[in-house]
Amino acid sequence: MPDREIEDTVTFRHPIVLRDFDAPQAAGTYRLIVDMEEIQGLSFVATRRTGIRLHLPALSVSDLATSVVKITQGELDAMIANDAALR
Repeated sequence: MPDREIEDTVTFRHPIVLRDFDAPQAAGTYRLIVDMEEIQGLSFVATRRTGIRLHLPALSVSDLATSVVKITQGELDAMIANDAALR
């Protein structure tokens, strides 16, 4: 269980491709939850990211069942870079 969760959003202007999904997900704004935990044993307070969860579908889509997908920072970075390259 994470010590702290940071909620954020990420917007994609183009459909995104996620592993384990046959079809691309729609362009739009997605909810992200970043799990953080405190690093013990240090003389100062520090945290580390332990996971990222992407909520599906996009926030603008309300008629579909929702699900949560765990992704890595590398996957998120690649999706953001790919979206930016398509502009």
